[in-house]
Amino acid sequence: MIPIMSTMTHTPIARIALALPIVVLLPIAAATQSPAAPPQPSPMASAPRPNKVYLSGENPVITLRDTPGGSTTVTQVSFWRIHWSPVGPGHVCFVTSGDAKSPGAVRVAIYDNKALLDYLTNDVIGTYNKAYLERPFTPVGGGTFPVGGDSIKERRESCLSDKYKVELVWRDLREPGLVDILPGSRPTNPFGITYLRIPAGSADVRINGAPAPGVLAPDVTFLAFGETWIK
Repeated sequence: MIPIMSTMTHTPIARIALALPIVVLLPIAAATQSPAAPPQPSPMASAPRPNKVYLSGENPVITLRDTPGGSTTVTQVSFWRIHWSPVGPGHVCFVTSGDAKSPGAVRVAIYDNKALLDYLTNDVIGTYNKAYLERPFTPVGGGTFPVGGDSIKERRESCLSDKYKVELVWRDLREPGLVDILPGSRPTNPFGITYLRIPAGSADVRINGAPAPGVLAPDVTFLAFGETWIK
């Protein structure tokens, strides 16, 4: 027996009719979907502190005392490389070596931005450390400030002017740590300060080629990066 084959075929109209219910249902399904949720803030985002920012940059320090573990400072250099301040960027190198009455004593501030020197002296440091006002630094303008070292084993800063050549070296650098001091948390300094602190196991200060007097005070000799002052 030969099976009877159906000769029925789908015409184009029939194909459209079969597909039509699907096409009609698509808008209905889309209309019933919930509206997209608004984007959520990143968990990493946080609002800035409401305090006023006074400056941001670097402030490495070298302190030399009269004896190991002594309390009398005979040489101190506070070097500022400011990336932002309300008076612009720049450099100031505050150098104190020797007693005010001793022969050959040095107390100078080498700078390349006079407005920044005045701002640091009068509006920042001098507001709590009156020695900056009572025994003022001799200003020395036109400074240049080359830098060297990898900040892993060693860091070098030079503060150069027509009259002075101050060379600073931090060696035997230790494990970094983040310091975060809240505003008003210290009786001697009202500013809040955040910075990356890298202690140095040894350091040198040379002024016009001669080593500055004193021995290392390791608790106050360190590199300071990303230092930001607020109040």
